[in-house]
Amino acid sequence: MITSNKINRIQDKIKSLIKKIEKEEEVKISFGTCRYNNSEYKTTMKVNTTAKDKSTVKAVGNVNTNLSKSYGFDSNIIGKSWMNRGIKHTIVEFKTRNRKYPVISENILGKRYKHTIGQVKLHLK
Repeated sequence: MITSNKINRIQDKIKSLIKKIEKEEEVKISFGTCRYNNSEYKTTMKVNTTAKDKSTVKAVGNVNTNLSKSYGFDSNIIGKSWMNRGIKHTIVEFKTRNRKYPVISENILGKRYKHTIGQVKLHLK
């Protein structure tokens, strides 16, 4: 029988095996939505590359710097961090289509959060 506890145990085992794959293949793998019933468990996985050549790094850095400045920051804020309730949050990307919450942070546990520009400015003071 499939239960949420069983799913959590399975995902924990898969995550421990994925760490080796992530390192070897230069990717970041994360679980998405999960659906299950008594006999079946379905989930999605998201795979992002972490490998970047020099031209990609330079282009991405320029884009992030320009986006940061367009949102009113002095420099690129990607990679900047703050502590919230004892947990470190790091800005990881911009979602330009999301006008209200365009800044995405990730905590050390891997959970992502959306932020307004005002929230980020308060955190980074």
